Amino acid sequence: MICTRALSIISKRDVLSKRLRFVSTFNAQRKALQRNRAAKLDNHEQFDYLRNGIAEILADRITDISRDFPRIVDLGAGKGHVYKHVNTYTTSHVIECDTAKDCLDLPRQDIEGLKTEQILLERDDTLPFDNNSQELIISNLWLHWVNDLPKLFKEVERVLVPDGVFIGSMFAVETVYQLRVSLQQAELERTGGIAPHISPFVSPADLGSLLNGAKFCMITLDSEEITVTYPDMYFLLRDIQGMGENGCLTVAPNLLRRDVLTSAAALYHDLYANSDNSLPLTFNILYFIAWKQSAVQGKPKPRGSQSLSIADLGKMFGDKSKPGSES
Repeated sequence: MICTRALSIISKRDVLSKRLRFVSTFNAQRKALQRNRAAKLDNHEQFDYLRNGIAEILADRITDISRDFPRIVDLGAGKGHVYKHVNTYTTSHVIECDTAKDCLDLPRQDIEGLKTEQILLERDDTLPFDNNSQELIISNLWLHWVNDLPKLFKEVERVLVPDGVFIGSMFAVETVYQLRVSLQQAELERTGGIAPHISPFVSPADLGSLLNGAKFCMITLDSEEITVTYPDMYFLLRDIQGMGENGCLTVAPNLLRRDVLTSAAALYHDLYANSDNSLPLTFNILYFIAWKQSAVQGKPKPRGSQSLSIADLGKMFGDKSKPGSES
């Protein structure tokens, strides 16, 4: 009787652990709805300044690669921010993929020599392409909303041809930290506790580990801080909503009370206001480039195979740190 009961408990725990192995951080349906609503705004282009600027940087990085990419896949294409900046000398076809239908349905600018098509994704971690079928996949400020990044990165690696390239940008840690701190302090003062109102962001170390875990190689990361100023916190929140970047955590906290928002606006100004009373908001952008492994890529030599040591190099070029050496 005891043994049977114990086995039953173990079995239930095993099933429960399998069910809880992956927990969604974001509500994907709510996020798609938010982005669709933002795309329907009459002045929606007013809120594209950040994505357009980063898309131009990513498009420039494509041209830094000494290779033509007749067709590229844009994950989280949104309103076609990358498409507008692609160099037609190296690319003639852009496949735009997204989970937000209204973003994809917006009319695209006609660019001579450049074809575009749109694909609505059923899931943000599954790609509708054959194995080894795409040479370049790009993503601009979209990956931070994907629940299962390890799965998506493995999908990207599956779809890319050998020596194919994955280029992208993400919001990283310290993004909108001024807003996060102000909201947390205001809520703690007014309610005695805090709730997660701003989504978590990835760190450079975590992103590198995820890409490496998906079997990418020659991974390069760099970051940039962009600071945008606003007249007050309410203009700031309006722009975040207009970008479709409002929160969509699966465990949604209670709505912020009016007194908490008023207190947060005052704290924001006291802590971070510029000399002209404008409020800065920092976006930490993390750029990456990663390659699918291929036999044609250069390989590092095995450890211990070098024929020169650091000491030998010092003798060859002279040790300038010693007294009497030439400066």
